[in-house]
Amino acid sequence: MFKFVHLFLLCCITNVFSASAKIEASSLPFAVPSVSAITNKQYDSLLLQHPMMSSRVVINAVESPRYFTNKTTDFYILLAICVFLGIIRYMNARYFDNLWAVFKSPSYSSASREQLETAGISNLLMNLLFCMVGGMFMYYVVKIYSPITASNINPLLLMLSMMGGLAVIYSGKYIAVRFGGWAFRLDNISDAYIFNIFLINKVLAVILLPFVLFLAFADAVYIGPILIIASITISLLFISRYLRSWQVFSSFFQHSKFHFFTYLCASEILPLAVLMKLLVRMLLY
Repeated sequence: MFKFVHLFLLCCITNVFSASAKIEASSLPFAVPSVSAITNKQYDSLLLQHPMMSSRVVINAVESPRYFTNKTTDFYILLAICVFLGIIRYMNARYFDNLWAVFKSPSYSSASREQLETAGISNLLMNLLFCMVGGMFMYYVVKIYSPITASNINPLLLMLSMMGGLAVIYSGKYIAVRFGGWAFRLDNISDAYIFNIFLINKVLAVILLPFVLFLAFADAVYIGPILIIASITISLLFISRYLRSWQVFSSFFQHSKFHFFTYLCASEILPLAVLMKLLVRMLLY
């Protein structure tokens, strides 16, 4: 019992001394800073004294929104085209050497021409490659200059339409020239003319393929220069084709250049104009 009394007295004395030691901050004549205020002030002084805060150069790095574009179909079709070209190269390695040799020399020999013409399967596959590459190039041109209209059409259907349009035009051209050569007994001239047309088409297919890859996956900044270079390349190859055609028909049209101009409009410009008209009507309606 005596121990409990002593313990009670000790607790009372401790409470008295602790209460007398506590001083209210509001009763003091000066403000007592808290620990958090002192810490914040030290952090502020540290930031102000930092060397990067003394720089007057303001750097703005505002990120533009990036929109996702699904190019899975484009990737697989272009991959198939590249594999297709590789298969042609693997089947006949010397075919491309003969192709470039005949293309670089307009006055090619009959032996070089025969070497190309005897490779019938390679010629057929290269013509198909031209339709694929040319169709994809036209698809990306339509997609760039008419994106709203192109987005309303299934991309795969639009690609196949471009490829099929080129195939139909050049198949009709081949049949018409063959028929004209047979009807007017100009088989040699028609054969040389067809050879020159499809020779340029094959070269154009190989040269145009890197431009198609750039148009498919390059940034929008590079699209304009790529299209300009591609257009110049296509124009130069078409001019080369017309010059080769003039060499073929020079003996036939030597008395009248007007007939050559008529042929040029009927067999070269008219099919392209028909294709463009069908393309515009398909995109508009």
